[in-house]
Amino acid sequence: MKLQNKLLLITGWGVGIEPLQSLKLHLQQKGCDVQLINIFDVLTGSFQKQLDLVAEVDVVMGWSLGGQLATHLVDSFYNSTGLTKTLITLASNPCFVANNTWQTAMPADVFSQFKASFLQNQQATLKRFYYLITQGSAQAKKDWLNMQNISNPPPYEVLLQGLEMLEHLNLVDNLKNYSGPQLHLFAELDGVITCKIIENFKDIATKNMSYKLLKDATHAFPYLQVERTIEEICQFLTIHQQS
Repeated sequence: MKLQNKLLLITGWGVGIEPLQSLKLHLQQKGCDVQLINIFDVLTGSFQKQLDLVAEVDVVMGWSLGGQLATHLVDSFYNSTGLTKTLITLASNPCFVANNTWQTAMPADVFSQFKASFLQNQQATLKRFYYLITQGSAQAKKDWLNMQNISNPPPYEVLLQGLEMLEHLNLVDNLKNYSGPQLHLFAELDGVITCKIIENFKDIATKNMSYKLLKDATHAFPYLQVERTIEEICQFLTIHQQS
């Protein structure tokens, strides 16, 4: 069965759009009309312009911080129009930095150290970040080098803006209260987002929300395990296309 969804795909922090080009191509081969945008088009552009993009699609999907922005966009669109869109997040934590009510996230002191490291040496910190998102794969060193080669990070100021969003965005209640269809995919070997996040999702799950932990997958599964990612997405979209 061919999918006929119009889909907006938002990339993650610090990588540019290249790592998601293969995912886009595979979705197109399944029949989807896909627009791939850099996360920083959302951060630096007009928010209303992004909401206009949401109005034109059926599905909004994002990887990592891109998933948080996808959540923010569909929620804002729903609040302004009363219309829901399908939301899909890939290796994305609705609250990236841990707090008292959402503890399966990066400890605040670890995030502070990462941010301080970025302020001191951007290039070295990006290399470390690419290592973290590919660690755990069967060929981790090769994948780490490939990620460094294809990534095209934006300017320093924009990367910093993204870090500040990661530090402060808390969209847990937004997910809990959003009535549109949702799919959230997580990775067992994720070096950025703990796989224990799945425990928290049991507490916020609604009848419209599906979530799954992918075994033997890293944070970079949308780039490293495209066919597997496509299988999960298409299975979910097929069900909701028929309903």
